[in-house]
Amino acid sequence: MTIAKILKAALEYSRKAVLENLQRAAESTDSLNPFGDVTLAADILAEDEIIRVLHESGLGFNILTEERGLIEAESLPEFLAVVDPLDGSANFERGLPLCCGGISVIPFSDQMTTDRIETSVISSYFTKDVYVAVTGKGVRRNGKSVSVASPKHVEESVVSYDTKASWLGDFASGSLRVLGHVKDMRRAGSNLLDLCWTACGVLDAMVDLRDILPIVHVSGTHIVCEAGGFVIAANGSRLLLPLRIDCRMSFVAASTKELAREILRLFQGGR
Repeated sequence: MTIAKILKAALEYSRKAVLENLQRAAESTDSLNPFGDVTLAADILAEDEIIRVLHESGLGFNILTEERGLIEAESLPEFLAVVDPLDGSANFERGLPLCCGGISVIPFSDQMTTDRIETSVISSYFTKDVYVAVTGKGVRRNGKSVSVASPKHVEESVVSYDTKASWLGDFASGSLRVLGHVKDMRRAGSNLLDLCWTACGVLDAMVDLRDILPIVHVSGTHIVCEAGGFVIAANGSRLLLPLRIDCRMSFVAASTKELAREILRLFQGGR
Protein backbone atom coordinates (compact mmCIF):
# COMPACT_ATOMS: atom_id res chain seq x y z
CA MET A 1 0.00 0.00 0.00
CA THR A 2 1.35 3.43 -0.94
CA ILE A 3 1.80 6.24 1.58
CA ALA A 4 -1.04 8.15 -0.08
CA LYS A 5 -3.41 5.19 0.31
CA ILE A 6 -2.45 4.80 3.98
CA LEU A 7 -3.16 8.48 4.63
CA LYS A 8 -6.47 8.34 2.74
CA ALA A 9 -7.52 5.32 4.80
CA ALA A 10 -6.51 7.03 8.05
CA LEU A 11 -8.55 10.12 7.22
CA GLU A 12 -11.56 8.08 6.12
CA TYR A 13 -11.62 6.25 9.47
CA SER A 14 -11.17 9.61 11.17
CA ARG A 15 -14.07 11.13 9.22
CA LYS A 16 -16.37 8.22 10.08
CA ALA A 17 -15.46 8.37 13.77
CA VAL A 18 -16.40 12.03 13.90
CA LEU A 19 -19.62 11.79 11.90
CA GLU A 20 -20.85 8.68 13.70
CA ASN A 21 -20.51 10.42 17.06
CA LEU A 22 -21.89 13.87 16.25
CA GLN A 23 -23.98 14.15 19.41
CA ARG A 24 -20.98 14.06 21.74
CA ALA A 25 -18.20 15.00 19.33
CA ALA A 26 -18.74 18.74 19.74
CA GLU A 27 -18.31 18.54 23.52
CA SER A 28 -15.26 20.20 25.04
CA THR A 29 -12.79 18.05 26.95
CA ASP A 30 -11.85 21.09 29.09
CA SER A 31 -8.19 20.50 28.22
CA LEU A 32 -5.72 22.41 26.06
CA ASN A 33 -3.59 20.91 23.32
CA PRO A 34 0.17 21.67 23.00
CA PHE A 35 -0.66 24.72 20.87
CA GLY A 36 -2.93 26.24 23.54
CA ASP A 37 -6.29 25.51 21.90
CA VAL A 38 -9.25 23.84 23.62
CA THR A 39 -9.60 20.19 22.63
CA LEU A 40 -13.00 18.85 21.54
CA ALA A 41 -14.08 15.24 21.86
CA ALA A 42 -14.10 15.21 18.05
CA ASP A 43 -10.41 16.15 17.97
CA ILE A 44 -9.56 13.10 20.07
CA LEU A 45 -11.86 10.76 18.12
CA ALA A 46 -10.33 11.85 14.83
CA GLU A 47 -6.76 11.74 16.06
CA ASP A 48 -7.13 8.30 17.67
CA GLU A 49 -8.20 6.77 14.35
CA ILE A 50 -5.35 8.38 12.42
CA ILE A 51 -2.78 7.20 14.95
CA ARG A 52 -4.25 3.68 14.92
CA VAL A 53 -4.10 3.36 11.13
CA LEU A 54 -0.56 4.71 10.95
CA HIS A 55 0.61 2.30 13.67
CA GLU A 56 -1.11 -0.64 11.96
CA SER A 57 0.35 0.20 8.53
CA GLY A 58 3.53 -1.78 9.10
CA LEU A 59 5.67 1.33 8.60
CA GLY A 60 7.53 3.10 11.37
CA PHE A 61 6.09 6.55 12.08
CA ASN A 62 6.92 9.31 14.47
CA ILE A 63 3.69 11.27 14.65
CA LEU A 64 3.45 15.01 15.34
CA THR A 65 -0.17 15.71 16.20
CA GLU A 66 -2.17 18.78 17.13
CA GLU A 67 -3.69 17.23 20.26
CA ARG A 68 -0.87 15.11 21.70
CA GLY A 69 2.31 16.65 20.37
CA LEU A 70 5.09 14.25 19.34
CA ILE A 71 4.42 10.52 19.57
CA GLU A 72 7.64 8.60 19.01
CA ALA A 73 7.92 5.19 17.39
CA GLU A 74 9.12 2.29 19.52
CA SER A 75 12.05 1.71 17.15
CA LEU A 76 13.90 3.87 14.63
CA PRO A 77 11.18 5.57 12.54
CA GLU A 78 11.05 5.57 8.76
CA PHE A 79 8.79 8.60 8.49
CA LEU A 80 7.38 11.61 10.32
CA ALA A 81 3.64 12.14 9.95
CA VAL A 82 2.39 15.67 10.70
CA VAL A 83 -1.29 15.48 11.61
CA ASP A 84 -4.13 17.97 11.98
CA PRO A 85 -7.05 15.66 12.81
CA LEU A 86 -9.81 18.30 12.76
CA ASP A 87 -9.15 21.68 11.18
CA GLY A 88 -12.17 23.90 11.69
CA SER A 89 -13.01 22.82 15.24
CA ALA A 90 -14.87 26.06 15.96
CA ASN A 91 -17.05 25.45 12.89
CA PHE A 92 -17.71 21.89 14.02
CA GLU A 93 -18.61 22.98 17.54
CA ARG A 94 -21.24 25.38 16.16
CA GLY A 95 -22.64 22.93 13.61
CA LEU A 96 -21.08 24.50 10.52
CA PRO A 97 -20.15 21.72 8.05
CA LEU A 98 -16.74 23.16 7.15
CA CYS A 99 -13.94 21.07 8.62
CA CYS A 100 -11.35 18.57 7.48
CA GLY A 101 -8.34 16.52 8.47
CA GLY A 102 -4.86 16.75 7.00
CA ILE A 103 -1.68 14.66 7.10
CA SER A 104 1.78 15.19 5.61
CA VAL A 105 4.53 12.56 5.54
CA ILE A 106 8.28 13.16 5.42
CA PRO A 107 11.12 10.61 5.36
CA PHE A 108 12.67 10.64 8.82
CA SER A 109 16.04 12.40 9.14
CA ASP A 110 17.90 14.90 11.28
CA GLN A 111 16.87 17.76 8.97
CA MET A 112 13.12 17.53 8.41
CA THR A 113 11.67 20.65 6.79
CA THR A 114 8.65 21.58 4.70
CA ASP A 115 10.81 21.16 1.58
CA ARG A 116 11.13 17.44 2.28
CA ILE A 117 7.44 16.62 2.48
CA GLU A 118 6.70 13.80 0.04
CA THR A 119 2.94 13.20 0.40
CA SER A 120 0.01 15.18 1.79
CA VAL A 121 -3.66 14.27 1.99
CA ILE A 122 -6.55 16.47 3.13
CA SER A 123 -10.07 15.09 3.55
CA SER A 124 -13.15 17.32 3.85
CA TYR A 125 -15.28 15.52 6.42
CA PHE A 126 -18.71 16.68 5.28
CA THR A 127 -18.27 16.80 1.48
CA LYS A 128 -16.03 13.72 1.07
CA ASP A 129 -13.63 15.72 -1.14
CA VAL A 130 -10.13 14.27 -0.83
CA TYR A 131 -7.04 16.16 -2.00
CA VAL A 132 -3.80 14.25 -2.58
CA ALA A 133 -0.41 15.84 -3.30
CA VAL A 134 2.69 13.82 -4.12
CA THR A 135 5.84 15.87 -4.62
CA GLY A 136 6.63 16.23 -8.31
CA LYS A 137 3.32 14.65 -9.38
CA GLY A 138 0.83 17.46 -8.80
CA VAL A 139 -2.47 17.42 -6.92
CA ARG A 140 -5.62 15.36 -7.40
CA ARG A 141 -9.06 16.03 -5.97
CA ASN A 142 -11.19 12.89 -5.92
CA GLY A 143 -8.81 11.38 -8.47
CA LYS A 144 -8.86 14.28 -10.94
CA SER A 145 -5.92 16.61 -11.50
CA VAL A 146 -6.34 20.20 -10.27
CA SER A 147 -4.23 23.35 -10.49
CA VAL A 148 -4.21 26.93 -9.24
CA ALA A 149 -6.13 29.78 -10.87
CA SER A 150 -4.82 31.70 -13.86
CA PRO A 151 -2.73 34.81 -13.05
CA LYS A 152 -4.65 37.82 -11.78
CA HIS A 153 -3.80 41.30 -10.56
CA VAL A 154 -4.43 41.85 -6.87
CA GLU A 155 -7.46 44.05 -7.66
CA GLU A 156 -9.09 41.11 -9.47
CA SER A 157 -8.30 38.48 -6.85
CA VAL A 158 -10.63 36.74 -4.41
CA VAL A 159 -8.69 35.67 -1.34
CA SER A 160 -9.12 33.88 1.96
CA TYR A 161 -7.80 35.96 4.84
CA ASP A 162 -7.42 34.72 8.41
CA THR A 163 -8.65 37.52 10.65
CA LYS A 164 -8.62 35.66 13.97
CA ALA A 165 -6.18 37.95 15.77
CA SER A 166 -6.11 41.11 17.83
CA TRP A 167 -6.94 43.97 15.47
CA LEU A 168 -4.36 46.35 16.82
CA GLY A 169 -1.20 47.93 15.46
CA ASP A 170 0.54 46.57 12.37
CA PHE A 171 -1.76 43.58 11.87
CA ALA A 172 -4.85 45.79 11.72
CA SER A 173 -3.37 48.41 9.39
CA GLY A 174 -1.73 45.80 7.15
CA SER A 175 -4.91 43.73 6.92
CA LEU A 176 -7.01 46.74 6.00
CA ARG A 177 -4.58 47.63 3.20
CA VAL A 178 -4.78 44.12 1.74
CA LEU A 179 -8.56 43.82 2.05
CA GLY A 180 -8.99 47.28 0.59
CA HIS A 181 -7.15 46.27 -2.59
CA VAL A 182 -8.46 42.77 -3.37
CA LYS A 183 -11.73 42.19 -5.23
CA ASP A 184 -13.30 40.23 -2.38
CA MET A 185 -12.55 38.09 0.66
CA ARG A 186 -13.80 34.69 1.79
CA ARG A 187 -13.05 32.74 4.97
CA ALA A 188 -14.15 29.17 5.62
CA GLY A 189 -12.87 29.01 9.20
CA SER A 190 -10.67 26.08 8.16
CA ASN A 191 -7.32 27.13 6.77
CA LEU A 192 -6.70 23.71 5.25
CA LEU A 193 -9.93 23.94 3.24
CA ASP A 194 -9.07 27.45 2.09
CA LEU A 195 -5.62 26.23 1.01
CA CYS A 196 -7.24 23.35 -0.91
CA TRP A 197 -9.56 25.80 -2.65
CA THR A 198 -6.54 27.92 -3.55
CA ALA A 199 -4.83 24.83 -4.95
CA CYS A 200 -7.78 23.98 -7.19
CA GLY A 201 -8.32 27.55 -8.43
CA VAL A 202 -11.51 28.44 -6.56
CA LEU A 203 -9.60 31.10 -4.61
CA ASP A 204 -6.63 33.12 -5.84
CA ALA A 205 -4.81 33.20 -2.49
CA MET A 206 -4.97 32.25 1.17
CA VAL A 207 -3.38 34.69 3.62
CA ASP A 208 -2.38 33.99 7.23
CA LEU A 209 0.10 36.56 8.53
CA ARG A 210 -0.70 36.22 12.24
CA ASP A 211 2.45 34.22 13.07
CA ILE A 212 0.47 31.85 15.30
CA LEU A 213 -0.72 29.03 12.99
CA PRO A 214 0.54 25.63 14.23
CA ILE A 215 2.97 23.71 12.04
CA VAL A 216 0.40 20.91 11.66
CA HIS A 217 -1.12 22.89 8.75
CA VAL A 218 1.78 22.10 6.39
CA SER A 219 -0.35 19.70 4.36
CA GLY A 220 -2.23 22.72 3.02
CA THR A 221 0.80 24.73 1.93
CA HIS A 222 2.33 21.61 0.36
CA ILE A 223 -0.83 21.06 -1.68
CA VAL A 224 -0.78 24.66 -2.97
CA CYS A 225 2.85 24.31 -4.06
CA GLU A 226 2.26 21.00 -5.83
CA ALA A 227 -0.76 22.48 -7.64
CA GLY A 228 1.53 25.10 -9.20
CA GLY A 229 1.15 27.88 -6.64
CA PHE A 230 3.67 29.78 -4.57
CA VAL A 231 3.90 30.19 -0.80
CA ILE A 232 5.84 33.11 0.61
CA ALA A 233 6.81 33.58 4.26
CA ALA A 234 6.25 36.82 6.16
CA ASN A 235 9.94 37.68 5.76
CA GLY A 236 9.60 37.68 1.97
CA SER A 237 11.35 34.39 1.26
CA ARG A 238 9.81 31.17 0.00
CA LEU A 239 8.19 29.35 2.91
CA LEU A 240 10.69 26.90 4.43
CA LEU A 241 10.13 25.73 8.00
CA PRO A 242 11.51 23.06 10.33
CA LEU A 243 8.96 20.45 11.31
CA ARG A 244 8.97 21.05 15.06
CA ILE A 245 6.09 21.40 17.47
CA ASP A 246 7.21 24.89 18.52
CA CYS A 247 7.20 26.22 14.95
CA ARG A 248 4.47 28.61 13.81
CA MET A 249 3.43 29.46 10.25
CA SER A 250 2.90 32.89 8.70
CA PHE A 251 2.49 33.08 4.93
CA VAL A 252 0.77 34.12 1.74
CA ALA A 253 -0.18 31.18 -0.49
CA ALA A 254 -1.18 32.31 -3.97
CA SER A 255 -1.65 31.15 -7.54
CA THR A 256 1.48 33.06 -8.62
CA LYS A 257 4.66 34.38 -7.06
CA GLU A 258 3.74 37.88 -8.23
CA LEU A 259 0.37 37.87 -6.48
CA ALA A 260 1.87 36.49 -3.28
CA ARG A 261 4.54 39.19 -3.24
CA GLU A 262 2.06 41.99 -3.98
CA ILE A 263 -0.23 40.90 -1.13
CA LEU A 264 2.72 40.77 1.26
CA ARG A 265 3.92 44.18 0.03
CA LEU A 266 0.51 45.68 0.75
CA PHE A 267 0.42 44.11 4.21
CA GLN A 268 3.82 45.58 5.00
CA GLY A 269 2.81 49.06 3.90
CA GLY A 270 4.16 49.06 0.37
CA ARG A 271 7.76 48.66 1.44
